[in-house]
Amino acid sequence: MSSCPPPYRPLRGADPPHFVDREDPQDFGAAGIVASAIRAYTSGPCDPRFHRLVIGGQAMGKTALLRAISREATRRLGWAIAVYRCRPKERALRPVSTAVWQSMRRQWSSELARSGRGVLTLDHAVQEWVAGCPPAADFGETGPSWATLKQLLEGAGVLSRALSRGLVVMFDDVDRLGYSEVESLGHLARALSRDCLPVAFVFTGGLQLEERFARARNFSGSLWPTRLGELDDSDAREALVVPAADRGVEFQEDALELLCGAACGSPLEVQRLGFAAWSAARDPGLVTAADARDGVSLLALGTTSRAC
Repeated sequence: MSSCPPPYRPLRGADPPHFVDREDPQDFGAAGIVASAIRAYTSGPCDPRFHRLVIGGQAMGKTALLRAISREATRRLGWAIAVYRCRPKERALRPVSTAVWQSMRRQWSSELARSGRGVLTLDHAVQEWVAGCPPAADFGETGPSWATLKQLLEGAGVLSRALSRGLVVMFDDVDRLGYSEVESLGHLARALSRDCLPVAFVFTGGLQLEERFARARNFSGSLWPTRLGELDDSDAREALVVPAADRGVEFQEDALELLCGAACGSPLEVQRLGFAAWSAARDPGLVTAADARDGVSLLALGTTSRAC
């Protein structure tokens, strides 16, 4: 379809043009995962869904889910978002501390300016933020300790509560960290909830992380488990149809059935197949079943195709 470039993003970790908020089977109602998270943040730290553990296989949309929660928490609640993309063999304490400070200064600069340094009773770390001094100055050469991060987040919670806001700290691919560090973060989540501070954690990781957290019963009760499964047919159709409709393009029913079946519930495959079928389309306003078959054949020639 030469009249318009494909709206789909067939790359791992890319933000889809339309995010499908899949239903959370462990929510209290028939709510999507993002909607459930926003509802928990509105309810506060006493809500059992406040800290969330998102488990899923590769290319199941974990990173896209974090982005969607970030957008909605900022847009609807005015919350600050600190995102840390975990790396193997890297201690998370320093980059997480820096991300927290930067997100608060970026999101709440006007509120911090209005509050003034002497108005709020804050711990030393947060006073340094309000004064404009980066927290790394207090950490020394070896970086912050777990206790320092705890103090920092407690201060962030005090400030968030005073501003009628909150903070979400996100750890993407947390299973890349050492297990003892992951467990310490779970303990920290429990401590923050115990003090009723509006600082929420979201962890994403692979399927093996679910079993590890289930065994660590002393803190796993603080994390609401969400298994990110495959897209059902309705979700896959939504991911294809909505970006196309925004551009005045329609899919034939047979084309949708073929593409959804070939995707096997994979969010990444939906994007790849939508991209391929769109590129193969001859009509500027319609993706036909023949176009869909051409797109499936094109992907089958490479190594990116997925067997159901």
